[in-house]
Amino acid sequence: MRKRIINGLILVITLSIMISCSTSPTAKIQGVFEVDKESLKSSLQSEMEGENAFAMGLLNVALENAVIEFCITGDSIKGILFMAGETTLLDSKIVERNDSLIISAPDFEAHIIPTETGLKYSAIGSDMTLKLNKTDRTDLSSDTKEAIEAQKVAIKEKEEFEQNLGKWQVGNYVDEFGDKTGDGFAYCLIRGNGENSISTKSEVYVKTMIEDGKLSFQIFNSSMSMKESFPDSEFGMIKFKLPDGSVKSEKFFFYKNGAYEDDAASLYNYLLQTDGVIKIFIDLSRVSNYYSDKYQFDIQRNNLTDILAGLK
Repeated sequence: MRKRIINGLILVITLSIMISCSTSPTAKIQGVFEVDKESLKSSLQSEMEGENAFAMGLLNVALENAVIEFCITGDSIKGILFMAGETTLLDSKIVERNDSLIISAPDFEAHIIPTETGLKYSAIGSDMTLKLNKTDRTDLSSDTKEAIEAQKVAIKEKEEFEQNLGKWQVGNYVDEFGDKTGDGFAYCLIRGNGENSISTKSEVYVKTMIEDGKLSFQIFNSSMSMKESFPDSEFGMIKFKLPDGSVKSEKFFFYKNGAYEDDAASLYNYLLQTDGVIKIFIDLSRVSNYYSDKYQFDIQRNNLTDILAGLK
């Protein structure tokens, strides 16, 4: 009797799952889908009609390297949209809303529409619709999995970078062979703004270092791939504003695209003694008549005392 009851329950549960799957709005779009690159190319080319050959060449390269692939299992969708340096990772649920299938992610939503050969994907608020063809695979390709893992690493590195902005850290000196010497220095990375006579404000990053009890600044572009150009072998004044509102100036030596504090080290001393934000303003036109660049950023003591104590 007990065995018949258990078998009956198993049968009921199995039938319930089968009925649920058959009536699920995503039941007909299970599997792996990849972008139809020819359709995407045709769509983008029509939008770029009239552009020069160089722009069209860039488009072809972007399409060649594009990775757009989804795997739908049940009501879950996983995959990646990577094209022209822009990446979106999908690991979300598909919900039914007003007779439409919606990918509901924390930071965006998208429509998916089943077709005879696969599905159409369109992010809500976007004019672009992607056509994806269904494959005979049941899992994402190895290339797509690698691209997803690489993007996850990049996202983690970016998060760590953002978390460390403004925090003092320990850097290490190296010898001519690239080996650490055992000696270190304090530094921090700061986000700031830069502008010149031909451009509006743009984002820059400032590497602030402390060596021998003095501050120095190196400024990088928004991608941190290139140092901003400074006058070479010139002295100039840098202005800074203390938390109490008073404005000071100090002489710095500009050399090899860096700015190095004078022996008086008044800014460094203010930094050690001040809890609040110190605003820095560098106007290169005050250093050389050949420069018009201006930079503004903030520095703060934060955890500097602990970092310096660990270096002694």
